[in-house]
Amino acid sequence: MRLAGSFTLALRFLGIGAGASESNARKSLYGAMAGIGLSLVPLIVVLTVANGMIEGISARIIELSTSHLRLLDYAGFSDVADDPAAMERLAADIVAEDDSGTITGAWPERSGTGIVIGPKGRSGGSLRAVDPAFLSENPGVKGLLEPVSGAVSMEGPRDALVGDKLAEETGLSVGDRFRILTLTVRPDGTKIPKFTSWTVGGIVSSGYRELDALWVFLPYESGSLAMSRDSSSTYVNVRTANPFGNLEGARFSLMKRAPEGFNVYTWDELNRGQFQSFNTTRTLLLFIMFLIVLVATVNVSSALVMLVMERRRDIAILKSTGTDGATVSFAFVLAGFLTGLGGVLTGIPLGTLAAIHVNGLFALMQGALNTANRFWYIINGGARGAAPPEIHVLDPEYYLQVIPVTLIPRDLLLIACGTLLLSVLVSLVPAARGAAEKPIETLRKY
Repeated sequence: MRLAGSFTLALRFLGIGAGASESNARKSLYGAMAGIGLSLVPLIVVLTVANGMIEGISARIIELSTSHLRLLDYAGFSDVADDPAAMERLAADIVAEDDSGTITGAWPERSGTGIVIGPKGRSGGSLRAVDPAFLSENPGVKGLLEPVSGAVSMEGPRDALVGDKLAEETGLSVGDRFRILTLTVRPDGTKIPKFTSWTVGGIVSSGYRELDALWVFLPYESGSLAMSRDSSSTYVNVRTANPFGNLEGARFSLMKRAPEGFNVYTWDELNRGQFQSFNTTRTLLLFIMFLIVLVATVNVSSALVMLVMERRRDIAILKSTGTDGATVSFAFVLAGFLTGLGGVLTGIPLGTLAAIHVNGLFALMQGALNTANRFWYIINGGARGAAPPEIHVLDPEYYLQVIPVTLIPRDLLLIACGTLLLSVLVSLVPAARGAAEKPIETLRKY
């Protein structure tokens, strides 16, 4: 088999080089090339959006909710959990006496539920009594919890930070006073309501409403007193140098200092079900996009079949002059490979460009849909001065408001190699058919 001859023949099939002629099969090959390129664009965008969503949501859960490690009074039997001063000393000792070299911060927290009563309504709230240093000194929190209005700080013992969604539902603004209703339990077991008053020091958002919709941050000491032990959990949030590294050393260090009744949990143990759901969804989306690419590469096979039928006379002449079947067969495989390569060289840059500007594209799409929706609402007799419900391409109730763009070169390389491999595989049957042409029978017909 002569590689140079196969390569020259493949270029001729694609219309490159001397002797190029009009060919419907060649047009089909270029159409298949364009189809591959276009199919790669949504694949790369979906991959980028999925990676960015998972990365962004995971970072918010790990840094703002469960932390890297959690020292938790799971059973609720520890006397230390009821003493805010003892919990603060425990958090300080965890950092000061760490012998793993990986713990960088620890802050106590008591969390529970209550009813937030604002000027325009009431709503259930997720109460989080935290050390103010958790907000001001924790790099993960400072980078992800953004102020909508006011500041991300609690200056006084009655200052509170309220989630954006909860503030919207209850009509709260910075400086407003509001009440929280919780339940407390008497020694005889009777549950009675307890009202506490607070002032909104800031309205905050993590950019992911499903996580922060009901959050109310309270100062640790005064907030702990507002929640009864029976309806709340007490723990220490522990931050490490690398949450994705080996946390067993830090876990062992915590277990040695844990008071009786406390257990240590890692972030992946606390969120295993949710992260498995994320990865399953990502896999399904990529599989659907892969099917689109597969269909596009099948077009290469169809175009090559047409090319074999169109070039039967040329193949017969070549074989009758001594060209072996392997050279002819490899020429068709090379033609399929070059078609896939053209699609890759077109689709990956376009897909990367679309992925980089995915937030702008979604904003543009959302604006166009809302404009069309308003126009349709008006021509169908919508009330004057009224506006139809706004359409969200990515509803902030369930998705990140801004998608982090994460392009991984390894993933792009795998996409390119996979597409080229598919292009070669679908070329094998037409190539074998071309090599099997019998020159004598073909020349008799022509």
